[in-house]
Formats: sequence, structure tokens, C-alpha cells
Amino acid sequence: MKSRSGFWEKGKASWTVVIVFAIAAILYSVCCYPLYTASKIRVMRQLYEDIQDMDLEDFSEEDEETLNDYQREKFELVIMDENYKAIYTSRTWMQTTHVQKQIVNKIDLYTEKGTIEERNVDTRHVLKFRGKIQQGEQTYYIYMKKDVQSVLELMKATRIYLAAVLILMAVFTYVLEKKSKEGLQKREKQSDYQFLESQREFVANISHELKTPLAVVSSQVEMLEIAGDKIDRSYYYSSIHEELDKMSKMVGELLDFSMLDNEMSAMEMSRVNVSELVEYLLLRYDAIFRKNEIKLETEIDKNCIVYGNRMYLERAVNNYVMNAFQHTEQGKRICITLKKEKKQIRLEVYNDGEPIKEDQMEHIWDSFYTTSQKKKPVTSENDVRNVGLGLFIVRKIVTKHNGTCGASNQENGVLFWIKLPEMLL
Repeated sequence: MKSRSGFWEKGKASWTVVIVFAIAAILYSVCCYPLYTASKIRVMRQLYEDIQDMDLEDFSEEDEETLNDYQREKFELVIMDENYKAIYTSRTWMQTTHVQKQIVNKIDLYTEKGTIEERNVDTRHVLKFRGKIQQGEQTYYIYMKKDVQSVLELMKATRIYLAAVLILMAVFTYVLEKKSKEGLQKREKQSDYQFLESQREFVANISHELKTPLAVVSSQVEMLEIAGDKIDRSYYYSSIHEELDKMSKMVGELLDFSMLDNEMSAMEMSRVNVSELVEYLLLRYDAIFRKNEIKLETEIDKNCIVYGNRMYLERAVNNYVMNAFQHTEQGKRICITLKKEKKQIRLEVYNDGEPIKEDQMEHIWDSFYTTSQKKKPVTSENDVRNVGLGLFIVRKIVTKHNGTCGASNQENGVLFWIKLPEMLL
């Protein structure tokens, strides 16, 4: 579900980018040219106001510099007196026909407020401004022209470019989404297959574990029926009780694991002092270690804090300790270390004993996998027998806490470890 949710979120994000780009391209196509022409008209009117403030009868070099500053706008500017004599022009030459056509023949269009003519024909796109300034008895005519044809052509070319980019983005997003969807479906099929295989293996392992004690009980009941009083009934009753107790504990742990698997999805998280948790467990099992003459060595840093669930973390540490205990003979050692390193806490549980075969190292974390059929008896009210779920549960709990766990063979035994993110004080 998480992978599918992530896929849809990525798909939404990709199409959102395409839609936003499409809206931006449309706004550019519709609004850019009108906004550009409007800005040029504003500049024309500002230039006209600056000319009105000048003394055109006594036109100075400073006035000419002011007008030259506007030439970055590439305006065609002509200022003439009432006799059509040029006072200022941005053109290097002025033809009589040009003056006649743009000023003399259209003298009625020149007003003191100033008029704007926007010509949009197939071949030319220009802005023309005509104004008339009255200073004393003199009348002056102002003619401005801005050719926007090249800008319009550039915008048209840009619209084509944006349209092409938009199409390519849409195609690319569609293809990428399709491939991602196909990849997701393929992974889901593989995941479903692996899940089914895991279920089959889980059921097969349960069946195998239950089959042995059932076979023992069945054969012993049969012996009781056949032999009658000729055999030691108390031995057989004791043996049957032991096998039934084994099955009961196995079924109980299966039910416990089922609850654990469901409840961990909604487990409450809080600040957990792992140092105190480990010390509590060691006190709890001190009598068992002493009774079985197992040497316990510890090195525990203070205030190893993590963000997690104390109950489940205690369960994981407990499984490590009990796993070490079940594989440690009398007179041997168990060493437990808890320390801080690189913003993590690391728990190590080492026990003297036989190493794990390399080809079995990864499988010890599987459900109902045991490296040996030999079980060490535990004589206590806290009797815990390994039915193959202990390390499987450890990995599941550690993974839920964003940690890692593993095991390695040492010179005289086996070391199991857990790493969890440290919660800084």
C-alpha cells in the first residue's frame, strides 16, 4: 500500500508540473504582447510629459541628453515647430515626404493630450504617438513611433517553442508514469508471490514443528494401550505431558506473535531508556544464570535513550538474552554490552559456543528456523523455549524502530547485535 501510495503521489506531482507549465504558457501567449505594448505606451506618455517640461524655443544640450536617454527604447522621435522645422529628431536624416505624410497630412490627429495609434496589420505592427504642445505663441508637434513587429515575431516563435516543450513534457510524463505503473505492478506481483511463498513456508514450518510432538504423543499412547501394565506408565505419562506442554507453548507463542504483528502497526512510541531496560532484564534472570553456572559480563553505558515502545524493545532484548542462554553450556560466558556510537546505540549479546555455519547465518532470522535441534532445559517460572520465532520477532521489532540487527561468528562464540537511532537529550 505504501508503494502504491507513493506511486500515485509521484504521478500527481508530475502532472501538476505539466498543468502549471501549460497554464503559464497560455498566460504568456495571451497576456505577454498586450502587456508589452501597454508598457511601451506608458513610456511614450512619460517621454511626452518630459518634453512638455522643456523650453522648446530654447532647446538645450541637457534637453537633448534627456531625449537621448530614451533611445534605448528604440523610439523614432521627431519634434517640429509650427513651420515644420525639426528641433530634435532621432533619425539621422529626415525626408520632406516623411514630414508631409506623418505630420502635415495628419495635423488634425495632433492634440495637446496626445493620441496613440496602434496599427496591427499583417505586415507591420507599430505604435504611433502624436501630440501638440503650446508654449507661448509657438506650437510644437511631437511624433513618436515604436516598431513592435520583431517583438511580436519573437513572441510567436516562443509560443511555438513553449507548445512543443509542453507536448514533450506531457508525453514524457505519460511514458514515465506508464513505465512506473508497469514496474509497480511487476513488483506487486513478485511481492504477492513472495508473500504466498512465505505463507506456505510458515505453514509448513508450523506443521513440521507440531508434527514431531504429535507423533511422539501418538506412539506413546499406542504403547500404553498395547503394553498395559508391562511398562512404566509414569514415564510415559510424564513424556506425554512434556510433549503436550511443548505444543501448548508453541501455539501460545504463535498466538502471541500474531497479536504482536497486528499491534505493532499502531504501537505507541515514547522515550525509552535502554540502559535501565537491560539492567532490569539482567536482574530478572540473575538467578537462572547462577543456577546454570553461566558467567555474566556486562558493560552498559548510562542514559542510552531511544524513541520507541518499551514493551516491544524489552521483548527483543529478552529474546537475544534467552537465545544466548539456550546456546551456552555450564561454566561458559555471556557478555552483554550497551554503548553509544555515532548518534546510535548498539546492543551486543555474545555467548561462548559453537559458531553458526555461514550458509545458515541469514536464515536464522526466518520463522521456525533453528540451527540445532538440541535444546537446553530452562528450569524457571520464566521458562522460554525456542520454537524458531525468537530471532524472527527481534528483526521485526527492530525494523519497526528504524534500526538494524545482525549476527557474526567470533573466535570462541557468536555475537548478536542491534543498532537503534539515539534520541538526543
